[in-house]
Amino acid sequence: MAKSVYKSIYKSTVPTREDRLNTTITYGGTASELVNLTTRKCLKSKDRAFSQTTFCQEWLAIFTLATIKDAVLIIHAPVGCTSSLPYINIFSRFGQILRGEIPLNVKWISTNLTHVEAIHGGEDKLKEAILEADKRHNPNVIFVFSSCVAGILGEDIDSITKRVQGEVSATVIPVYCDGFKSKVWASGYDGSFQGVLNHLVKKPKKRRNDLVNVINPLTVGRLDEVEIERLLAKLKLKANFIPNFTTTEAIGKSSEAALTTSMCPTFSEYFAKSLEERFQVPYTQKVMPVGLDNTDLWLREIGKLLGKEDEVETVIKAERERVEPKIEELKEKLAGKRAFVSAGQSRAVGIPNLLADLGMDIVGVTAYHYDEVIFESFANLEKRCGNFCTNIANVQPFEQTNILNKEQPVFLFRSRGGVNLGCKAGIPYSYDLQFISYLCWL
Repeated sequence: MAKSVYKSIYKSTVPTREDRLNTTITYGGTASELVNLTTRKCLKSKDRAFSQTTFCQEWLAIFTLATIKDAVLIIHAPVGCTSSLPYINIFSRFGQILRGEIPLNVKWISTNLTHVEAIHGGEDKLKEAILEADKRHNPNVIFVFSSCVAGILGEDIDSITKRVQGEVSATVIPVYCDGFKSKVWASGYDGSFQGVLNHLVKKPKKRRNDLVNVINPLTVGRLDEVEIERLLAKLKLKANFIPNFTTTEAIGKSSEAALTTSMCPTFSEYFAKSLEERFQVPYTQKVMPVGLDNTDLWLREIGKLLGKEDEVETVIKAERERVEPKIEELKEKLAGKRAFVSAGQSRAVGIPNLLADLGMDIVGVTAYHYDEVIFESFANLEKRCGNFCTNIANVQPFEQTNILNKEQPVFLFRSRGGVNLGCKAGIPYSYDLQFISYLCWL
């Protein structure tokens, strides 16, 4: 991919993942066939004849930035586009409690676009919302999220935010995430990070050799962060978790880090690459550190980039000696059990590797989308676990139900929603299995 995509510093929009990464959300077949098609560059993105409701990229954009402590969100959309905020607010409050903080609600305002604005435009409502957000909350940053309606109306959010900037103390940042522009909801991550990179991350005044950016989605919890802090501390490194449950100042200092790593390559892909090309911060995001081999690889990549290979091997040896006896105990109970995994693409590769460590048979995997971000790790999974059933679908319950009925797994592992499918089929399930690193085995 051309570097200019990531260096588009003065552009507010980012090419969609369909255009940038050749992402697809439609495939049904086997793992070997998918690897073969990808290798030959013959995998084509197709439309479904029938599709059920799914997420949109605006939802993921809001999800990415909602927990920043000194920010306010403005959703420039009909009020219905904020229907997910109560759900996100639950995540935010629980996350604050787990971090020993007093739980506070996410601060957000809807411009409530109606049929009137569909005719006359919503500029006045957006300006009013920005002024009110600044007056009511006195934030450091105000994020303005676009929407399908704002996009169809051709609202020039850039110009509006620039004109009102002089009237408020907060930095006003446009986030372009018009839902209709991409069928891959992960494109919303990129729109959020583009706003952050353009307005918050500055040229570093100094470099910190002990600081590691850890790009962490909201769905990876505090317990996992503690485990990552423990491992990095063994290498005399400090984690800078961004963008969730942190401040705009901490995000701005990400350019000072010695390295960027990731808990979810799907989430971090655009930010990590952009940070390297704009500010020369190297990155590693080959795998999600779930299971033994993936965690080993995650650590070794850090060690290679920071010149700590020997220290990393010492850590890996000690951790494996500690957890491998526990794995053998679990293998006696789980070896040979049929497992099906349904998750976002990084977890769809990470969780099966963890289950393979336990000797379980992977009979099928559903990934919510598929592209070059996970191709190498998916190909390695196919080599390890064989030619399992593979479905690429952006949460299509009817497809999932048919596949479960056909494959008849003993266990279903899902990272987000849809557990009722296992219940209805009488299949034991694990919801949001996401333990990171060697923590899985404690």
